[in-house]
Amino acid sequence: MSVIACAGVVLAVLLTHVQKTALVQAPAPADGASITIKLSGVAGNKGMVMAALCDKATFLKRCPYMQTVAASPVVSLTFDGVKPGMYAAMLFHDENGNGEFDRSPNGMPLEGYAFSRNAKGNYGPPSFEQAAFEVKAGKAAVDIDMVY
Repeated sequence: MSVIACAGVVLAVLLTHVQKTALVQAPAPADGASITIKLSGVAGNKGMVMAALCDKATFLKRCPYMQTVAASPVVSLTFDGVKPGMYAAMLFHDENGNGEFDRSPNGMPLEGYAFSRNAKGNYGPPSFEQAAFEVKAGKAAVDIDMVY
């Protein structure tokens, strides 16, 4: 299975339930950080962008912070109350709004996806270390590019 197909499978499993919790994120301490993700390169305004912010223990599993926002060529998502530490972001463009990361019969993605630090894996999704960034108290911004 190709790198892209493996990343697609992981994203689909992790983010499929985000549709049920649209525009909601897990509660966190009020004194936590505010992380704004600017996602560029989204192909149009159709559908939704689904995002997850994960620590090492939850990376490629169910992440503590998740959001869904309307798609546009540049998307901004803010996660408030994030506990300081190391995190990685995972996102995908649900163009048809079905709540799933769509793939072709051979596993190739039919929708865009992205990881923080624009990380790309070899024959699968990137490692947490490849995508991780440090979250400190206060506000921070992370720029990510969508891949199709």
